[in-house]
Amino acid sequence: MRKIHNLLLATVLVAVMLIASTPAIALAQEDETPERRGALIAQVASILGIDQQELEDALKQAQTELRQENLDARLQELIADGTLTQQQANELKAWMNARPDVPNIPPRQLKEALEKGIITQEQVDQLKEWTESRPDIPNIGPTIGERLVEEGIITQQQADEYKAWMESRPADIPKVGPVQLKKLLDEGEITQEQMDAFKAWAEARPDMPEVRPELQRERTENVQERLDLINARAAEILGIDEEDLENAFKQAQSGLREQALDARLQELVNQGTWTQQQADAFKAWIKAKPDVPPLGPARQPGQSAPLR
Repeated sequence: MRKIHNLLLATVLVAVMLIASTPAIALAQEDETPERRGALIAQVASILGIDQQELEDALKQAQTELRQENLDARLQELIADGTLTQQQANELKAWMNARPDVPNIPPRQLKEALEKGIITQEQVDQLKEWTESRPDIPNIGPTIGERLVEEGIITQQQADEYKAWMESRPADIPKVGPVQLKKLLDEGEITQEQMDAFKAWAEARPDMPEVRPELQRERTENVQERLDLINARAAEILGIDEEDLENAFKQAQSGLREQALDARLQELVNQGTWTQQQADAFKAWIKAKPDVPPLGPARQPGQSAPLR
């Protein structure tokens, strides 16, 4: 139970502070467009025989209630152990509740979202102003490193060494990856000296165990646990059986995936890229795919995910 509690705190609180964000069942995937999410909700509502707006309102209410409950619980813990004063907790809660009503988009994706019209410049400005108004209070969610230590995946010494290394990153170098830095170098945005400093810092990275599989497993479990909680609360709000809501989402997602596949295959057939027989064979193969979790891309030995 403690693991689930910590999960919700880490996800909900950090999400609100724009460090990360994961939407509710209805907002299934971060890379889904508003149109696809709307289609999913519409399909689920149709399957359940309820109004689409009613379903959307129930999901939003469930997400809000769970976020508020876990925020209150976490703040009380921090007050009890002396990490925060009651005044600091009140200030932080007031700031979180004052977040503008704009889509949950990671900071690095704001520019792309703006160009695609997913978010307006006014909303971006509101979000920036809100972010900059954050009270000068330490982050209250556990870091990935702290969670890995708690799970016994790495030692405290390893976590401390990694944290010290991260903090030693040259301050005058933009916080982007090597590929983006190379592009900035080519464009004259950074100097060769800065690039060399970054390479020297990267090569000094302490040896760490392969943690990506553990992080992926944890993330998958955490997302499912969170969705289950939201699902249960939304079903309660709607006055329907939790299993009926879950099955409706599965049915709707399956139907939309098949529609998208059919549309793409028909496009290939119309273009003459594939024959109808090839399209039919491919669809049959897709349907016969074993029900197993997706496999992530292979990584080279010695590589591991960053501990933020």
